[in-house]
Amino acid sequence: MLQYKTPLKRLLKMSKVNAACVIIGDEVLNGKITDTNSKFFAKYCYGMGIRLGEIVTIADDETQIVNTMRRISKDYQFIVTSGGIGPTHDDITYESVAKSFNLPVKIDEECKTRMDRISHPEARLDAKGLKDCYRMVTMPSGSLVKNYYVADDLWVPICSIDHKVYILPGIPQLFTRMLTSFTPTIRKIYDLKENDHEYIRFFIKTPQSESQISSYLRDLQNEANTVSNEIKIGSYPHFGLGFNTVSILGTKDNEKFLKDISSRTVTALKGEQISAEQEEEYSNP
Repeated sequence: MLQYKTPLKRLLKMSKVNAACVIIGDEVLNGKITDTNSKFFAKYCYGMGIRLGEIVTIADDETQIVNTMRRISKDYQFIVTSGGIGPTHDDITYESVAKSFNLPVKIDEECKTRMDRISHPEARLDAKGLKDCYRMVTMPSGSLVKNYYVADDLWVPICSIDHKVYILPGIPQLFTRMLTSFTPTIRKIYDLKENDHEYIRFFIKTPQSESQISSYLRDLQNEANTVSNEIKIGSYPHFGLGFNTVSILGTKDNEKFLKDISSRTVTALKGEQISAEQEEEYSNP
């Protein structure tokens, strides 16, 4: 009989960082653009061993932003927002998030100086346009606020409130680049040692239908729960391809158990183990 870590030992090692992602923008809700930032953030958290508990998409609406931020800040320690920090009338993220924490907003002189040096808005905008441009440097202010500049060629910072909320641009290229560059700081803030809480996942391809495998997977999840509540068993149909896949996800310190149940699942479901790349190809042809 294989011996595995008890739930108590598991809890002492697991990451205690719970994350949430808030996508802000009418353009996402009305279908004008497709949100890719939340998918990137989900993979980012997976790679960091951070438990992502919620992704929420909301409108450019002050009341909705304030209510959402106040709600999720009670349950999550790592909250990232995306979008709503441009110069136009509907870019209200800075003001709304500040209000969520009862903070004022004001022009951040360091950010303004960086903007002037890198972007030279005064050379290309009239007075009215310049005033609107400086809305992007009108940010939450106070002792809880810290701005992180992650690249010399970018004037926009990651604005942090209480080392809990991190306000990022919605432009996917910037969101991805800035969050990636911010990784060492995130590890330091949350005391995340590399590979300490790394997630690992196994995929099994089976010709059996979801109805045929559901009872087995239910029992498998119940068994896994006795080892760690971080282990998640999932099934994914691939319509038209003649097979389904099973996902077995957990943390690296339970690798022995995960490998064992993966091997058993291959046998029980008459399947075969496949790579994450193969699963991605099946899921996103």
